[in-house]
Amino acid sequence: MRARLRNHVSAALTRIDNAADQAVQAGRTWLLWPFFYAITAGSGLWMLTHRDKLPQVATNKLGAETAAQMALWVGITMAVLVAVYAAFAVAHRVRTGRFHLLETIGDLNRRLRFLLALPFAPALALHKIEVDKPELTYFLAAICAGILGWTVYGWSKPARLAEDDARDARDPEPPAPRPLAARITAALSVTALWAGYSLFFSRLSITNHHALNTRAIDLGYYDNIFYQSIHGRPLACTLIRGGWHGSAHFDPLLVLLSPLYLLYPRAESILVLQAVWVGAGVIPLYLLGMEKLGKRWPSFVIALLYALYPALHGATMYEFHSLTLLTPLILWVLYFLERGWLRAYALMLVPTLLLREDVPLLLCFVGVYAILTRRPGYARVGWATILASVIYFIVVKRFIMPSPGVFMSGKNALSYAYYYEDLIPNKNGVGGLIVSVLSNPSFVLKHVFAEPKVRYFLTLFLPLTFLPFFARTGRFMLAYGLLFCFLASRTAVFSPAFQYSSVIMPIAFALVPMALRQIEDSRAPAALGLDARRLSRAWLGAALMASLLLSWKFGGLVPNEAFRGGFGRVARSLTDAQRETHTWLREQVDSLPNGASVGVTNRTGPHASNRKDVYFYPGQGTVYDWLLIDEGEFKEADRTKHSTRVQRGDYRLVSRHKSTKFALYERNKDAKAEPPPPATASPTSAATAAPRPSVKLPTSPKGAADKPEEPATEEGPEEPPGGE
Repeated sequence: MRARLRNHVSAALTRIDNAADQAVQAGRTWLLWPFFYAITAGSGLWMLTHRDKLPQVATNKLGAETAAQMALWVGITMAVLVAVYAAFAVAHRVRTGRFHLLETIGDLNRRLRFLLALPFAPALALHKIEVDKPELTYFLAAICAGILGWTVYGWSKPARLAEDDARDARDPEPPAPRPLAARITAALSVTALWAGYSLFFSRLSITNHHALNTRAIDLGYYDNIFYQSIHGRPLACTLIRGGWHGSAHFDPLLVLLSPLYLLYPRAESILVLQAVWVGAGVIPLYLLGMEKLGKRWPSFVIALLYALYPALHGATMYEFHSLTLLTPLILWVLYFLERGWLRAYALMLVPTLLLREDVPLLLCFVGVYAILTRRPGYARVGWATILASVIYFIVVKRFIMPSPGVFMSGKNALSYAYYYEDLIPNKNGVGGLIVSVLSNPSFVLKHVFAEPKVRYFLTLFLPLTFLPFFARTGRFMLAYGLLFCFLASRTAVFSPAFQYSSVIMPIAFALVPMALRQIEDSRAPAALGLDARRLSRAWLGAALMASLLLSWKFGGLVPNEAFRGGFGRVARSLTDAQRETHTWLREQVDSLPNGASVGVTNRTGPHASNRKDVYFYPGQGTVYDWLLIDEGEFKEADRTKHSTRVQRGDYRLVSRHKSTKFALYERNKDAKAEPPPPATASPTSAATAAPRPSVKLPTSPKGAADKPEEPATEEGPEEPPGGE
C-alpha cells in the first residue's frame, strides 16, 4: 500500500516537473520574445511616426498623455503580433496537417528578431546626434548591426539543409542552369553601382567647387600639374616650391593621365576623374569577392559596402589628390595576386608604383603577405615585389626628388616631419620616431589611443564589422596604414575627411571576402554551436546594416552634420548668390589673356590654375600681369603691401564683385616688374614660389564632425600643403 502510494506521489511529482518545464519553455517561446517584440516594435513605430517627439523621448521627459499613447501603441502591436502568430500556426497546420505549435512559433520568433532594432533607428534620427554624441551613434549603429546579423542567421539555413531543399525541389528533368543570365545581371548591377557613385560624387564635387569651397591648396596645385604636364612640363606646378611637384611628391602617373585633361582643361575635369576612378574600385572588389566566396550577391554586397563607406566619400570630396587614386589600384593588385594571375599582377604594380613615391612602402607589406600565404611560387613573388619596391623607392628618393629622407627634410623639399612631431621631439626624423616607439611605449600607446583616433578607428572598421582583423595572414597588410595614420600628430592624417585613409581602405576591403571565406572554412563556429556558413552570411548582413547607418550619419550620400570633405562642409546645392559669384569669377578668368602671368589667392586659385604662369599673390615683391584675388583673405601685412602697389599705380582695378571682396586687377605697363619664379625647376633647384599659406588644424577636435580651421592665405612658415 505504501509502495503504491509512493509511486503515485512520484508520478504526480514527475508530471508536475514536466508541466513546469513545459510551462517555462512555452513561456519563453510564447510570451518572452513576443513580449519583447511588442515593446520594441510598438515604441519604435511610435517614434518613427512622431519624430517631433524624439527630443523628449531622448530625455524621457514625456507627459502622461504621451506615455499613455506609447503604451497604447505597444498594446496594439501585441495584438497584431498575436494575430500574426495565430495565422502562421494555422498556415502551418493547413500545409502539414499538424500544428507543431512550439516549433512553428519558435521559427517565427527567429524570423522576427529584426523588430528588436526598431527603437534604435529613430534614436539615430535625433538632430546632430552624430556631432553631439558620436560615441552613442557608433553604439546604436553597432546594436542595430548585431540585431540584423542575428536575424540573418535565423533566416539562413545550414548548408546541409539548403542543399537538401535544392535537391528536393528539382524536377525529374531540371531546367538547364542560366549562368550567362546571372553573370549579366551581376555585371549590370556592379556597373550601375560604379556609375551611381561616379555620377553622384562628380556632381557633388563640381557643385562644391562652384560654391568656392575649393582652394589652390590643393585643387589648384593638381589642376596646374595636369595643365603643365600636357604642355610639355611634366609635374610642373608654379604654385608650389621650386615650380615642380617633386618638392612635395613624385607622382608620374598623373603625367600618363594628363591627356584626359584635354577633354575639358579645367579643374572640374580632374574632380570628375577622381570620382570615376575611385568608384571603379567596386569592380575589383566584386571580383575578389567572387574569387573568395563564389557567390554573386554576397560579392555585390561587399561592393556596396565600398560605395557606402564614409571615409571613401571624404577622400573623394577633398579637392584632388594622387593618393586618393590608390584604392582601386591596390584592389586590382590584390585581386590578381589572389587569382594567381601573376603576369597581370606584375603589370599592375607598375601604375601603382608610379602613383606616388611612398606607395612602394605599402607594397612591401603586400610582398610579405605573398610570402606568408605559403602558396607554391608565391615566396618568389613576394620577395620580388619587395625588391622592386625598395629599388624604386631608393631611386626616386635618391636621384629624382630633392630630399632622400622619408619625411622630406631636405633644403628644397617640403618636410612632412611635423606630421609626427609628438613622436619626434628632437626633430631627428625617422630615427627619432623609431627611438620613441622603442623606448617610450607607454607614451606611444597613449598617443595611439587618443579619443579622436578611437573615433577614427570606429569610422573605418565598424562599417566592416571589424572583419579585416579576422583575415588571418592578410591582416598583416594593415600594419603600414595603421602605423601611418595612428602614429601621426597632425589631425588630418587620422580624419576620414582627408585622403590619408587611402593607405588603409583598399587593404581593409580586400580582407573582407578573405575573412568571410575563412569563417566559412573554420571549425571554431561549430565549437560554439554555430553553423559557419550561416555565421558568414549573418556577419555580412551586420556589415551591411552598419554601413548603411554610418553612411547615413557620417557619409556623403545623405546630408548630415558630420560629413566633411577636407577642412569644411560640402555644398550640396548652389544658392543664387553662389551661382552669381561663380559666374562672375568664370567671366573674369575667361577674359585673361592666355600668355599672361596671374597672381591668385587661395580661393580664386583653383579657378585660374589652368595656365602656364599662375602664382600666389602678393609674393616676394613680384608684379604679375593680372591679379584675380580675394582681398578678404589678406592679413594686415599683405593688405598693406597690396594697397601700396595699387596706390602707386602698379595695378588698376578692372572689375570688382559687388557682394564679395573678389577683384580683378591689371598691371600698369609702366610698373616695375621682377621676373616671376620659373615655371619648372630641377629637383635640386633652390628657387621658390611666393610664400605658400600655412594650414592650421586643431589638435583635439571633437569627432569626425568638427570643422578644422580653413587654410588661410597669408604669408607664413613654409610647410606642406593641407592635403599633401
